[in-house]
Amino acid sequence: LSPTMEAGSISKWNIAEGEAFSAGDSIAVIETDKASMDFEAQDDGFLAKQLVEAGAAEIAVGLPIMVTVEEADDVAAFANFTPDASGGEAAAPAETAAAAPAAVAPTTPAEDLPDHIVEGMPALSPTMEAGSISKWNIAEGEAFSAGDSIAVIETDKASMDFEAQDDGFLAKQLVEAGAAEIAVGLPIMVTVEEADDVAAFANFTPDASGGEAAAPAETAAAAPAAVAPTTPAEDLPDHIVEGMPALSPTMEA
Repeated sequence: LSPTMEAGSISKWNIAEGEAFSAGDSIAVIETDKASMDFEAQDDGFLAKQLVEAGAAEIAVGLPIMVTVEEADDVAAFANFTPDASGGEAAAPAETAAAAPAAVAPTTPAEDLPDHIVEGMPALSPTMEAGSISKWNIAEGEAFSAGDSIAVIETDKASMDFEAQDDGFLAKQLVEAGAAEIAVGLPIMVTVEEADDVAAFANFTPDASGGEAAAPAETAAAAPAAVAPTTPAEDLPDHIVEGMPALSPTMEA
């Protein structure tokens, strides 16, 4: 949801156990203390099992929240499924989450610029690798509040609002709406806390000269590992145990 998101919970399940979903459907609503966002499906499938209840306490990124399958006939096999808490090693996930974007070094030395954040393309699902901005909802120089949609991020399967977690100002858009897909982590905008700081970024561009980028304040959580079930995996149909998604590059829990 934002580079500072630290915790999330499921406020509502929009797909019941056994129900089908299609790419783009909202499976659940993920909530933080400042905003909420739909967790949209990237592929078609069936929700075989909800592993946490709506309204439960905050859940760390990567902890299992649901099981999905591709075939309706496979749902029944997961009626009594629970993730293995016995310390058994989990299987490696098919894909890993993109790393958090490093803070990009500007062409103007950082010490000459006001406090700011260079935001990278967010990972809006655990397997998202790239996306494009179909629309900017906040113009350069405009203020935004927590919960506002700054932009609409699109993949080949779904679109989702990129919502602000904090108040601020959009100092600079680094990519145009409708541009080609951008890899997760590549810079898309600069935000500042004070209106008076916006003008300093009028000619700002990320440094492409090979200068070393500053390390980010937080690092991204790894994609959730596939959790070993209590029933041996070889006795179950093909399935995915989905972890709490990292809906931003640095969301940790």
